[in-house]
Amino acid sequence: MGSIALAQAIIEEERLSRMGFDNSDLKFLLSGIAGKSICTLGRLNLFMSRSELSKTLREYQRPDVGLPEKAILFAEDVLEPLGFSVDSIDASAYENASIIHDLNCSLPEDLDERFDIVWDGGTLEHVFDYPAALTNAMRMVKTGGHLVLRTPANNLCGHGFYQFSPELFFRVLVPKNGFELERLFLVREGRHYHVRDPASIHGRVELLDNVPAMLMVHAKKTAPTSKRIGIPQQSDYVETWSQRDKIDGKFKSILRSKLAPESIVKISSVLNRLRQRRFVKRWRKRSKLSNREFYHPVDDWSQKSKSVW
Repeated sequence: MGSIALAQAIIEEERLSRMGFDNSDLKFLLSGIAGKSICTLGRLNLFMSRSELSKTLREYQRPDVGLPEKAILFAEDVLEPLGFSVDSIDASAYENASIIHDLNCSLPEDLDERFDIVWDGGTLEHVFDYPAALTNAMRMVKTGGHLVLRTPANNLCGHGFYQFSPELFFRVLVPKNGFELERLFLVREGRHYHVRDPASIHGRVELLDNVPAMLMVHAKKTAPTSKRIGIPQQSDYVETWSQRDKIDGKFKSILRSKLAPESIVKISSVLNRLRQRRFVKRWRKRSKLSNREFYHPVDDWSQKSKSVW
């Protein structure tokens, strides 16, 4: 491994182990998220070199800003010079967050609709009552504002309490909960991919590999969020339940009318084994980032995920 690749690997390992804000987060912010007031969930360490920062600011036609000379940098060291006002919320005062509140517990009402942008850079997976914490984050966003989540997807077992499927955010960040999902990227080894909504393919969008992967999620708030959001169901189950009358088709009905029960059992056993082998083979083939039905490389960071397909 070369020195540059080694440095990037070390930065990524640090980024995954602690709450943070890096160059891809800055691109995500500048490419489609408007607003001035930001609340970060936890104080976010800054994982960005000065050269990366300068290059990204030039790319998005923003004036360059210098980073202060200090041992530990935080997201606000970049965001405040760019004109954002930054607060942070945490259960502990350990890192001097401006708002002390345990996200397991319902927010005080004075935090409802308070911020243009609420940014999770790696906090919510560490909160035990995840539905409560996510609801709190949704409530803090002003109507017309933005919720941004960067959260573990694959191969980070032990990092926090949870890892997440894209399906969760497709089902939760919906109009009935006051949100519209704009972009959902999967990040793996520095590459970014749009992710397909499982409901649109009538099946599961899965990833099978051995490399850590993160999700970057951006949703716009369209209406106030209640203290109890709607409880979603996984889309493939909903579709299966709606087709329950079709499970026992004509072929099975004919077999049942012509054959003895013990013959039906033997035939079903053979067919099930064949079906399982075929399913596993197909599952392994489809559950890869090279599957363009599920994953599409990000070329334009501002492009909405739904418009890719």
